[in-house]
Amino acid sequence: MKKIVTFLVQCSLLLASPAFSQDNFWNSPQAYLGQKPPGNIPEKFAASIINDSPYFSMDRSAFSLDGKEFYYVRNNTWFSTKDETIQEYKFDGNKWAGPTVVTPLYYAPAFSSDGNTLYFEGGGKGRVLQSHRTANGWGPVDTFIRRDYGLYDFMPVKSGNAYAASNINGPVSNYNCYDICIIPRGDTMIHTLGKPINTPGFDGDFYIAPDESYMVLSAKEQPDFECQLYISYHKKDGSWTNPKSLGEQVNNDMAHRWGEYVTPDNKYLFYSYGHSPKDCAIYWVRFDNLLETLKHTNFEPYVKDSIPAQTFFANKHFSITVARNTFYDDDGVNTLTYSATLADGSLLPSWLTFDARKKVFSGAGTKPSVNSIQVTATDTAGATASSIFSLTVK
Repeated sequence: MKKIVTFLVQCSLLLASPAFSQDNFWNSPQAYLGQKPPGNIPEKFAASIINDSPYFSMDRSAFSLDGKEFYYVRNNTWFSTKDETIQEYKFDGNKWAGPTVVTPLYYAPAFSSDGNTLYFEGGGKGRVLQSHRTANGWGPVDTFIRRDYGLYDFMPVKSGNAYAASNINGPVSNYNCYDICIIPRGDTMIHTLGKPINTPGFDGDFYIAPDESYMVLSAKEQPDFECQLYISYHKKDGSWTNPKSLGEQVNNDMAHRWGEYVTPDNKYLFYSYGHSPKDCAIYWVRFDNLLETLKHTNFEPYVKDSIPAQTFFANKHFSITVARNTFYDDDGVNTLTYSATLADGSLLPSWLTFDARKKVFSGAGTKPSVNSIQVTATDTAGATASSIFSLTVK
């Protein structure tokens, strides 16, 4: 009897070990291609495994839900898909096997919520492709979506919604027109998320959590697309918070940062980083603690609706009230204080006054002039947002 009990205990421990328990695979030494997980400082991911010069790893990565498959993009340049491939490593129960080519020419792999479909992009703007899981691996590639506008970084979520970047507000070739958008479940139309997610420049590289609770996005995009990584949280009313920086350890400089992706266990953020193809690689960093901490740090105010231009006649009294929805602060709009100057920071002209408490301009210009006025909102942490409008006296 004692031998039987001992045998059963040994079996239970064996089944509960990381090598045999799918639930615990993420915590096993074999997880993440067997790489030692990073802390709060980003590190290259599996550099000796997924980089083989002159090729390098880049773009969005993707792990299967159980963590036993890893997909990444391999290329020798940023600007052509001629030699680009999506590669796969697979854990066979004892070791990681690979890499094998899933498909050439495409990029931005993303799983469906059930893990049985792999989406990717390529073959022309406005096209999203798919491959379905079969008993023998991935099936043939076919078109999932084709539109007459750009679609970039397509990503589905659990609700049935999907997110993508699109140029619905401008020509395909003008990347400054790209906004991060939503395709609601059952809807054939795509809709921009608007402010504060999107800006007048390019907005297109992002990761959306499967439950839509947060988004990691490339922000502060420069003309050469160097940027930093920010996070926005989804609010109960359906809007998004003003994106805030992931901090100095992630945003230690201006560089190309894209391909944002968070592992299914919600522990690590992956992204591509580099100043040129020569130093480009996939990096990873501990993310779950940062995700929770940033919820409770200050949100900077932002301009929700710009102040429209104003025109008045000389020697006639006028007043202008700054609309309540001009500025917004996710920490509470009642915490904002206001000030006004000329756009260059100098004092307002003597004929113009600003009541900061009531947010009202008043005065009477004595002669024709065109004035650029700047209104600044400041929160309790000292963060500011400004809106400039034109005030013309005829």
